[in-house]
Amino acid sequence: MNEVESTISKSQPRLTLRQVAKELKYKDDLATRRWLKKNGIQIHRLAKENFVYQIEFDLVFERLYVNGLRIKHPQKWKEIYRLACKDDILFELMVMEMEESTPRIPMTKVSLRSKSDDKLYKSLLI
Repeated sequence: MNEVESTISKSQPRLTLRQVAKELKYKDDLATRRWLKKNGIQIHRLAKENFVYQIEFDLVFERLYVNGLRIKHPQKWKEIYRLACKDDILFELMVMEMEESTPRIPMTKVSLRSKSDDKLYKSLLI
């Protein structure tokens, strides 16, 4: 194995555009490219082959699921996602991304009835 082959084998896993289309259940290459562009995934080219990095695709693909968890389980979404996530690196990257995203600003006025309500409200704002 030469030096170039050894560095390629240690690199991040890649998906060809056909594999991405199959995962998205698209039949059209153009639709796949549009989806990738819309979601901010860069298409790379190496030796006449177009590909994307699998970790970028997985992050975008699972973002909807994680956003749903954050809404449904605001206190426990990390624990639930850790159990559902297929690998630790994806989990850590998703948590970093979600913590950097801007929190939702409440659009309604909330009336608090007890100290426990106040504590929960403050924890949700953080």
